[in-house]
Amino acid sequence: MMGLYFLLKLTISAVLLCSTPAGGYVYQMIYDCEYGDNITDMVFLVKNIFNQKINTLYDSRVGKYVGFGEYGMTNAAHYNSQKWKMDERKVEVETLCRYNARLFRRSTLDRKVPPVVKVHETKPADYGKRSMLECSVMGFFPQEVRLSWLRDGVEVTTDVSSTDVLANGDWSFQLHSYLEFTPRRGERVSCRVEHSSLRESLEVDWDTFSLNAKYLKMAVGIIFFFIGFTAATGGAAYYWWKQRFDFSPSDRQAQTPCDPSELLTE
Repeated sequence: MMGLYFLLKLTISAVLLCSTPAGGYVYQMIYDCEYGDNITDMVFLVKNIFNQKINTLYDSRVGKYVGFGEYGMTNAAHYNSQKWKMDERKVEVETLCRYNARLFRRSTLDRKVPPVVKVHETKPADYGKRSMLECSVMGFFPQEVRLSWLRDGVEVTTDVSSTDVLANGDWSFQLHSYLEFTPRRGERVSCRVEHSSLRESLEVDWDTFSLNAKYLKMAVGIIFFFIGFTAATGGAAYYWWKQRFDFSPSDRQAQTPCDPSELLTE
C-alpha cells in the first residue's frame, strides 16, 4: 500500500466500514513511519483502531504488538504468535519506511534546481539620469536564496528593494529585486545570486548595449552629417570657382588673339 508523506511523517490508513449494526463499525489500520534528519533512526508503528479506540499497537522499537483492553491484548498475543507477521513488520522498516523516506528526501528536501537570473531596466535608461534596474531570479528550489547588487564589484545596500520569495505552485520559487541608481559610463552593474544549487555565486551584468547603441547611432548620424555637409560645401565651392574662372575650350577659342596678317591688312 502506497502512502502519502506530510512533512517528515508517512501515514497509511485502511478503513473498513461495516453495515451492521445500524450505527456501523469503523476499523482502521494506520501505518506510521516517523524519523528525524537521519533516516536511520526510523520508528515504524502499526495501529489497529476500532471505533476510534486503539486496539493494538506495533512499535518497531519494542519489536512486538501491545494490546489495549481485554480484546486488544487477545489480538496482540495472537499477532505476536504469527512468525510470518512479525518477520514482515521487521522487514517493513526498510522496505516501506526507509525506502519511501529516501524517495521523499530526493524529491523534496534534497531536490535542488538552479535559478535563472535576468537583469533589465524597468524603463529606458540614460546616462546621468535616475533609473531603475530589476533583477529577476526564477525557477529555483529550495526556497532559501540570497540576492545582492554590485557596482564595479562593490555591494550596494542603499536604494535597494526586494519582493518576498514567491511560490510558483510547481515546487519552484521566484524573487525580484530593484536598484535605483544613476548610470555612469563604463560602470559595471551586477546582480549576484547565492543558492545551494550553485557551486559558487552567480553574477549577471546589466547589458548596456541598448543604451550605448543609442549614442552610437547618434555618433554615426553626426559623422554622416559632417561628411554630407563637407561634400555639399566642396561641391558649392567648386561650382563657384568654375563659374568665376571658366576655362572651357569654347571660351579659350573665343579669347585667342587674331592672326597678325589680318591686323596688317587692316
